[in-house]
Amino acid sequence: MAVSFSYHPALVSGLESGARRHIYFHDDKLLLPAPDAQPWDAEEIENPEGPVFLLGEVDGVSCSVGSLKQTPSGWTEVGLRDYLLGCDEIDDFRIVNAASQLLYWLRTQNFCSRCGERLGFNEKDRGLRCHGCGYISYPKVSPCVIVVVHRGDEILLARSHRSFSKLPAFSCLAGFIEAGESAEEAVVREVMEESGVLVSDIEYVTSQAWPFPHQLMLGYHARYVSGDLNIDTTELKEAAWFKVDQLPAVSPMKTIAGRLIDAYVAKFR
Repeated sequence: MAVSFSYHPALVSGLESGARRHIYFHDDKLLLPAPDAQPWDAEEIENPEGPVFLLGEVDGVSCSVGSLKQTPSGWTEVGLRDYLLGCDEIDDFRIVNAASQLLYWLRTQNFCSRCGERLGFNEKDRGLRCHGCGYISYPKVSPCVIVVVHRGDEILLARSHRSFSKLPAFSCLAGFIEAGESAEEAVVREVMEESGVLVSDIEYVTSQAWPFPHQLMLGYHARYVSGDLNIDTTELKEAAWFKVDQLPAVSPMKTIAGRLIDAYVAKFR
């Protein structure tokens, strides 16, 4: 059954009397209170590890997020990537995605980068305030581009060396946007660096937050202009041109890569 989800505009401490739903993680694993339970079905656990914060409302009920020192007896650990790729509903994806990103930020942002004082929850928004100098730290978001390069009825797909790419699925070229660079400039640069191919006619398609650990993926289609395929072997394991009606196994539709590929292939159906 689909759930409804809305963000809370601020991180809130002192949740003991307010939150009635709870999501917990142990290290980088999502915890399920039962194998067939939703993550937010958990009962409140005393003495969590680190801060507990208000994420928003799930089906109109306040939901908090926290981290546990160990997995409670009878609970199930699930890899974050496995859960996100396997969940059925968009809001399920959004809830766990946001929870994991904010929790990672809170785990890694404890002290003020300006004066070194410990940070505490800001009262007005999703920020951490330094009570020494007033500096406010906001959740980190790293913008990336991901692109389907097309050449008529062919698209350029690749597999990387990263551990999560061990499955025999091909995906799109992607990379981080550099400081001072537009997203479109990043598309041209990343495609050239990774494949030796020049592109133009860059068209924005869609976006997706991706919590590994805090990426915002901006998805594009781009037309091949010139260049022979010459991959950066430090980044890519392999890359090739594929006919739209003869595609290999590709990223699932749950991912932005899958949606970008499907959106281009749909033009030929």
